[in-house]
Order: sequence, then structure tokens, then C-alpha cells
Amino acid sequence: MTHNRNRRTLAASTLLLIVFGSLLPAYSQQVRIEEIMVVAEKRDESLQDVSQAITAITDLDLETRNINSFVDLSALAPGLTVSKNEGFKTVVSIRGVGNETNQNAVAAPSVAYHMDGIFIASPFSLQSDFIDVERIEVLRGPQGTLFGQNSTGGAINVISKAPSLASFEGMADVTIGNYGLTKTRASVNIPFSDRLASRTSISLTSRDGFSENVFNGQKLDDANHTSFRTDWLLELSDSKSLRVFGQYFDADNNGAAIKGFYDITPDRRKLSQNTLSTYQLESLIVGGIGEFDIGYATLKALASWQKDEIYVVRDNDRHNLFHDASSVSSTAPFYVGVEFNPESQIQETKTFEINMISNEPLRGVFDWIVGAFYMDQEIEGHIREFLDDNFNGVYDGTFTDPFFNTSYSNMFPTSMIPSGLSPGQIPGGAGDWGFMSDNYPTRESYSVYGQSTFYASDAFRLIAGLRYTDDSVESYVNNFFGGQIGNLEKTSKKSTGRFALEYDFGMDSMVYASFTQGFKPGGSNLTYGYTEAEDTSMGNAIAPPLVFPIFDSESVNAYEFGLKSDFADGRVRANVAAFFYQYDDLQFQATDPDVFRGGVANIPESEMKGIEAEIIGILSDELTLDFKAAVLDSEVTKDFETLDNVKANSSIPAPPWCSPVGYLGFCYEDLRYSNRENIKGNELAKSPDLTASFRLKHQTSLSTGHTLTSTIDYVYRGAFQQRVINHPLIDTVEDYNLLNLTAGINSRSRTWGFDIMLYNLTDEDGINSAMTDVFGVNATGIELIPPRQVMGRLSYSF
Repeated sequence: MTHNRNRRTLAASTLLLIVFGSLLPAYSQQVRIEEIMVVAEKRDESLQDVSQAITAITDLDLETRNINSFVDLSALAPGLTVSKNEGFKTVVSIRGVGNETNQNAVAAPSVAYHMDGIFIASPFSLQSDFIDVERIEVLRGPQGTLFGQNSTGGAINVISKAPSLASFEGMADVTIGNYGLTKTRASVNIPFSDRLASRTSISLTSRDGFSENVFNGQKLDDANHTSFRTDWLLELSDSKSLRVFGQYFDADNNGAAIKGFYDITPDRRKLSQNTLSTYQLESLIVGGIGEFDIGYATLKALASWQKDEIYVVRDNDRHNLFHDASSVSSTAPFYVGVEFNPESQIQETKTFEINMISNEPLRGVFDWIVGAFYMDQEIEGHIREFLDDNFNGVYDGTFTDPFFNTSYSNMFPTSMIPSGLSPGQIPGGAGDWGFMSDNYPTRESYSVYGQSTFYASDAFRLIAGLRYTDDSVESYVNNFFGGQIGNLEKTSKKSTGRFALEYDFGMDSMVYASFTQGFKPGGSNLTYGYTEAEDTSMGNAIAPPLVFPIFDSESVNAYEFGLKSDFADGRVRANVAAFFYQYDDLQFQATDPDVFRGGVANIPESEMKGIEAEIIGILSDELTLDFKAAVLDSEVTKDFETLDNVKANSSIPAPPWCSPVGYLGFCYEDLRYSNRENIKGNELAKSPDLTASFRLKHQTSLSTGHTLTSTIDYVYRGAFQQRVINHPLIDTVEDYNLLNLTAGINSRSRTWGFDIMLYNLTDEDGINSAMTDVFGVNATGIELIPPRQVMGRLSYSF
């Protein structure tokens, strides 16, 4: 199977390279590829001068490729996979390193997100729309020195358009499309004086759902979004500046379409579920950046306050067995009805960073940067779950505590209302309540770092960097209204470094070799397995735990060799990188023999290796080609036994059970434990063998002076495993092909323009990702890429 995939990978890569080679002889003799500046190493440098694999996506790319949020970036940079998850989370993976612990509020992503140099902590911020963006930088590979924790996979830097003192200017545009799409944007830059300027932007998006819940008629995958940003620049003097910005995002949607794996409702974009879902998100970021030129160096201070609030109601069994049995496959396992109503979370974060960057090499041979970083994060999470214990298709009972949705008509007796309970008391009776949790994790992290470049000669450079991180997490957990109370702590301390060699051969070519380390701190679990002694005391079936109160930090040792080259008089650019990773203690969402007591565990050793290529060619004065591809191979390399929750639940016998809640498994732990398996040799999650994109852009000037631009975009996202379990039926996420077309005209004065955009021309129902819950009833749901969209945009600039 793997052999066949590799052959297809090689064939696809070769075909695209042949196409590129056949077009190359037609290039122009008069133009060069534009130089792109990046801040990948916290200083402005040419993309071609940085010894890292970096993809820069400009504001023009964002417009023509219909990139509105992080999920739209998938496969547009080599090795980048962006997956939807649970309907309200986004998982970013680079080279197969991502966030496989998304159901744990304490566990952090593996790809760090920075906005204008400020670390953005909450993973919910990845759900917000882009607004007034200058460019996006995708840094592939661990960033353990300059960017620190949560960057074992890499980093994504979003660079906003900054206020300008130069001129009064602005823009506005309106986009209309199918599915009732209306998107309105406006931005204005105002220089109030030669020292003070502001830039303010707003974006309003309204769109009907791409999918439909046929049971209740609700449209899903809809959008009702508001984005606002205001950015102020004050030049205190010729050597001092202060920049302050605020960015706000609000979403009030019906929610995501998460179709159950065994839902056989005709049409992939139709599903049957008995829950009216809700998705609400508010995200606010306030940041300040001070820069001070002190002669030999530039001192920069970056501070932020961030707050994200999310509220979700969702169908957690993702099927409709009791109300629409014909929509569920006869081969499906038994799914008891489960609903989260609601799940809510508030994350509040404060960050501060200070660094000093040399302006000129020390003694003519040393460039350097030193800095320190601090973060304080507080999380408040609440889960209220209904579970149809008596299998009557109705969620009986409700709660009146302040975090619960009280819309149900069947009420508990007054004596059973949680607000009237004593600590440790749990409601009884016929109420269909499931997992109830109030959790309050906090995280505090600080680090110091430094990096230096030694210019051994005009052509040869050595880079060395080091970072020390001290990260502490404390989590107070109150499950079942005092029935289970815990206060867990975990401290992670780690030194990570980077060493690289750079050598220039010729004016526009460089080779490099690097060794880089990445680190992501450990944490604590909301639930975890009972010990054998606890099983004995409670009269449960006895099985050793596989999920523990604390999980360890993960780390990556990355070896990379790369080439960056401009040739043919600057008309062709080829950037190639080959890498090998040693991945230790990979954090993943694991299952325990005790039902509903899953959490995060660590896989001891894994490896990944691959090669990436980015090629740009100017074929003529009017035609440009852009080709990107990545080939990746990953596997678990050490014996490790874990439990697949799907297989574990299949071992529980049919009714009658050993107790009224026997399907919960407390008397079947030993049977569940017997299903554990060794996952050595398994492919890591979200690690497609091949990702590729191919773009052809044609731009010409008309006799009227107007400019006509057209593009054709092809994106291929290869198949991958949604979990490291590699279940042969439910874990394989199939590949998809995406074809996009755009055509636009801009006036001679550049004041107005009109564009037509066709996204997903072939209307492919490609699967973005799938997700199997390690809690609840272990249901698997799939989420799709957007369908065919036809859009027209009218824009005006002044």
C-alpha cells in the first residue's frame, strides 16, 4: 500500500516538473522575480538570504486565491496541512507536526501563531478571519530559538499593513456570490501629522450554509462574521516609535457540518442530526510595539492582552439513530444520543517580549539578537453534556446553573438542581446528564534567548542560537459538581538551540545545513484512568491505566539541508529543502480502559523525513508560473501500546449489561484493555505523502491602459491518517484536487477594479479532515472543503 502511494507521489511530482520544464524556454529576457522581505528571524531580510524553508504569501495572493482564514492555507505552502476539528477548532500541521491534543485546553498547538511579532496563544484565534494583511510567512521546521515553545512544527507570522505617515489613502470593496454571499470591506490610512498616523479596517461577511441538516432544516457551515482593526503609529522622534493596535472578531453562526461516518443521508453535504447547533466566538487582541534605535542596536518591546470567548452547542454522536434510523448505516455501531449543550471556554492571555537586534555586525563579523519572553494565561472551561441514558430519543432534565442551557422542558426536581447540592453530591434519577465539568487551567511561561551570525568570509557564515524556557501549568478541575475535584501541576524546563552553516556560491545562490530543536511543554489532563488499586476499591474490572494525570513535554530534533537559488538572470527561482526529524514524546489524544476517561499521552519515538520544492518562473513578459510540492514520510519508530477507543467499545457486549449504565464500561475495563495494540510503524496523523500547488498567472496591459489579470490555480492535498491509530476504515482521509480560476481588470489609474472568482470549479466534495472523539460515544465525523463558489468583486481605491 505504502509502495503504491510512493509511486503515485513520484509520478505526480515528475509530471508537474515536466510541465514546468517544457514551459521554461519561453521566459522573458526583461523582468526579474520580485524580492520579498520577511521577518522570519526577527529582522527584515530577503527571503532568499534566510537559511530556513519559508513560504511568503503576499496580500495579492490572498485576494486572488480567496484566502480568508487559516483553513484556506492548506497545501498552499509545501507540507502545510490545516484541518477543521470538532467544528470549532483548527489544527495546523507542518511536515506532519501539529496539534493532536485539541480536546485538552491545557495542551498547546505545535505551530506557533504570531501577529506582527506578538505570540497569539489561544487556538481559537485561528478561527478568525484575516483582515488588512500585508503578507503571511510560513516557517517550516522547529523554531525553538527565536520563537520558542509551541513551535515544534514551525511558525506562521501574519504581518498586518502598518499605518503610514506618507499619504491619506484607502480602499473599499464588495464581493457577492452564490450561497447568498455578501462580503464588504473597507480600510483607510490617515496621517494626522508628520508624527501620527492611523489605519482602520472593517470586514463584514454574511453567507448561507454550504450544508443542510435534513432532520431540522438547519443550514450549516454558514458565516456571519465581523472583523475590525485599528492601528496607530506615533513617531516619538527619528529614532523612537510606538505602535498600538486592537483587533476584534465576532462570529455568530449555526455551526459546522460534521457528518457522521455512518450517516448515509444522500449527498455528502446533507446530514441528519437531532441537535440545533450553535457556534459563537469573540476574539480580541490589543497589542503595543515600541521600537528604539540606540545606535549599535534596535531595542523592541512587544506587549499584548488577548481574550477569546467561545460558546458551542453540538451533536456529539453525529448520527440520528432514534429519530431518523434510515439515515444510519446498518453496519454502524450502537451510538447513544449525546449532546454538548453547551461547551464554553474563555481564554485570557497577557504577553510581554523584549529584544535587542544589532544594527551593524560587531567588529564587522557578528550579527546578534538577544531577548526575553513572558506569558500568563488563564482559562475557564465549562462542559454540560446530555447523554440519552434511557434510550428514548429525548434528553430528559436540565440544569439551572449559570453555565447551562436551560431550554429543555423536562426539569429535574428542585432537590436535584446542582446549585442546591453539597460538594460531592451527584444528581440521580432519570435525568439524562453526562459529563459535567468546570475547569480552570492557568499557564505561566518565561524564556530567554539569543542568536548570532558569524561572517567567516564573504561567502561563508555560521549561525548559533540558544533558548531556555521555564513553563508551569496548574489546573483546577471540578467534575460532576464536586464529585471529582483535582488540582494538578506540571512544570517543563528545556533548553533548545539552533546551529546552521550558510555558503554562497555565485551572486544569487546559497546552500545551507542546519540542526534545530523544538519544544512544546507538558500539562495535565481533565480526566485520566483509574489505578488498579482504585479499580479494586470501587469494585470495577481491573486494568492498568493508559492515560495519566500528567503528560510530558514533546521535542523535535530537526536536520535540514537546503538550496536557495535565483538564476536565468533572476527569472527563475528554485528553493529546495530536505529534512529528517527525530520526534520524542509526541503528545496525542489517547484512550483509557476506563470509558470517558481519555486524555493526552506521549508516544516515545517517531521519525519523519521529506523533501520540498518551490519553483517560480517568469515564462514571458505576461506569464508567470509558480509550483510548490512536498513529499513526506512519517512513522512511529518505537514499540508503544495504546488503545483505539473504537475497537475498545466494540468489545462491550450487547444488553443486558452488568449495571444500568453498563455501556459506560466500568465493569468491562479488562475487555477494553485487551484491545490495546502496538502502533510501531504507523503513520503519524495529518501527514499526507504529497501536497502540491500549481499556479499560472497571465497579466497584460490593454490598449486602454487598463490591466487584465487571470490565474489558474491547482491544489492537491494528498490522503492522510486522521489519527496515529491508523484504523483501516475510519482513519484514512482521502485526497482531493482543487481547481480555481480568477479574472480581473484594473483601471489605468488603479482606482477601481472588478474580479470574477471561481473557487472549486469542479465542485469536489473533498474531505478537509475527520475526527474521532476519545470521549463520549467515540463517533467519527467528517468536515468538507467548501463547494463551488462563484463570486464577483468590485473594488475602489483612493
